[in-house]
Amino acid sequence: MIRSLKYCTIFILMVLSFTTLAQDNSLKVIVKNIELVEGRLFLKLSADSVEFNSDKFQEAFVKEKDVTANEMVFIFINLKGGTYGLSVYQDLNANGKLDIRKFGIPAEPFAFSNDAIRKFGPPRFSQAKFEVRAGEGHVQVLNLIYKKPAKNKKDQ
Repeated sequence: MIRSLKYCTIFILMVLSFTTLAQDNSLKVIVKNIELVEGRLFLKLSADSVEFNSDKFQEAFVKEKDVTANEMVFIFINLKGGTYGLSVYQDLNANGKLDIRKFGIPAEPFAFSNDAIRKFGPPRFSQAKFEVRAGEGHVQVLNLIYKKPAKNKKDQ
């Protein structure tokens, strides 16, 4: 009786741990092409199109780290299955925002999931979206873009 109870308990624990693992969706985000090893990276994971291009976000979906290498990794755990989009920028001057030059061109390195980009303005959610499926681990690679300011002829 005790032996069968012991095996039953082990079986239940195994089923519970398997169920937990199956629901434990994770997303590993690798940010590459970090040319300048300075400042902080700010990464935002958005679950809908309205949030993607706004300053409003869920805190659980934002990560930040000091830049310490030419490639950085972020991990999100316990995500619900669904559609997401990623954006990242490198804050070089520690002001907590992506600086913009003339015509809305970012003055600091940035990237979006799917390497999405538009000629004018940030990409649409539909360009950057990707699926997170239940019970699977996911990896997204973001390649930073840094459009350096043109040098003035006086500086040369």
